[in-house]
Amino acid sequence: MAAEANAGDGTDRGCARHTIGAISRDRLYAEEPAERLDAARSLRGARKRKLLAAVGAAHPSYSPGAANAWLLLVTGKAPSWSHPLLHWREEAPVLGEPHPGFFYPDPLGFWDEVRRWIGLLVRSDRCAWGIPEALSVSALVHTADLSSGGLATLRGLVRPRVVLFLDQVAWKQSALVLAGRPDRHHIVDPHRRGQVYEGFWGHLADGTVVGKAPQHPTTRHLYRAEEMSGYLLAAPSPRSFLPSPPFSGSSAS
Repeated sequence: MAAEANAGDGTDRGCARHTIGAISRDRLYAEEPAERLDAARSLRGARKRKLLAAVGAAHPSYSPGAANAWLLLVTGKAPSWSHPLLHWREEAPVLGEPHPGFFYPDPLGFWDEVRRWIGLLVRSDRCAWGIPEALSVSALVHTADLSSGGLATLRGLVRPRVVLFLDQVAWKQSALVLAGRPDRHHIVDPHRRGQVYEGFWGHLADGTVVGKAPQHPTTRHLYRAEEMSGYLLAAPSPRSFLPSPPFSGSSAS
């Protein structure tokens, strides 16, 4: 696949060019994930070190990701995927590249499934956009080590445009309030007749898209991959909730 062949080299062969000049800090938190990635790759020097230090200080353990993540996955479950013979190495948040933690070879297949989910959620029309690029603007947070208000602090630093809670515990702990009624989604358990799991998509008052997954990635045997894919692909675009610009046209005489 062409996107995979070019992934990570920063080029867009056969696609519209994206010029990287002087990067404003706001582009680090752009509405489009590709713009965030461009800005992160261009950040240098003291500004980069300061940002990484601030986000790193707020990041809990077992939480890989980008310091300007467009997508933030949140789980309240303990890292049951870790293995005593496969040492987890704590590493600071990154900018402009995939965090190594996303590739931890856990026996449950948790991180395999997380990478698949991220690839479905973080999309771009660029030809050279693939899983490495999507991972480069994503983060996953385990909330067990976060103090009260810790998630709000992290959100304020990272400024994600999509936040997906992987379980009910994390969603309840967040105390976030949706703006309006959520769009509910259901998937069925392939092994237990009549067992249905519910998730939703909604948004906050600031336009951030918020979801709660019907099931956790560690329980991937309790759902069909295609049904979970359908839920993930149904995520609305954050642009759908941006305020409309004021009308500046003149009325006809």
